[in-house]
Amino acid sequence: MTGRISLTLGILALTAAAAPGAQALERGLYFELALGKSTFKDVDVGALDAYARDFFDSIGLPVQSLTSSLDDTDQSYAITTGYRWNRYLAGEVSYFRLGAFQYFGEGTVSDAGDIHPGSFFFGYRSKGIAIGGAATLPVGRHLELRARGGISNTDTRLKYTATVEDQSGSDKFSDNSQEFYYGGGVGVNFWTYYRLGIDYTKYLEMGSSNTGKTDIDNVQISFSYQY
Repeated sequence: MTGRISLTLGILALTAAAAPGAQALERGLYFELALGKSTFKDVDVGALDAYARDFFDSIGLPVQSLTSSLDDTDQSYAITTGYRWNRYLAGEVSYFRLGAFQYFGEGTVSDAGDIHPGSFFFGYRSKGIAIGGAATLPVGRHLELRARGGISNTDTRLKYTATVEDQSGSDKFSDNSQEFYYGGGVGVNFWTYYRLGIDYTKYLEMGSSNTGKTDIDNVQISFSYQY
């Protein structure tokens, strides 16, 4: 991701230099598509190991050995529509998907002394709608700094699958919650109606007491059309 960010910053600089007539519109609607990468924070593989052990214990199959892995990053995207009240302030609504973190453990379990291979998969996925505002500070004619903040209504989905030899069972659960988010970024306006930018957003304590909570960091490259 670091290489992509460096490339994007280079493109921003080149675009600003190559678009002498570009300047952001003072007010009006805009639409934005953003793609990037999210990182689920405070996710502890040890706690998930304990969760897997507790699950097998609850069905009378205590874990004898366990190796596990955790992928706490995923692809993300957001679709945003907003309205600029002036050059500096805007209100916006976004639909976002932050992807999921995924845990996988495999090992052996005991069934009344008989040892069998087993595995456990756990996924935690976040998506939702965000309502908030954006404050923009022009830096010269083309570049601008942007800060964002607001409230998200998040749908958190959990899914797990447990397998012992050729027998498996799975279940899923979802819950809604409301959280705050904030972030900032930099962009360049070109050809009057277009904007290319890069943004960082932090979503605070995503999830509920039923699903568990985690902060999520999100870095995205965005493209906007404004009129």
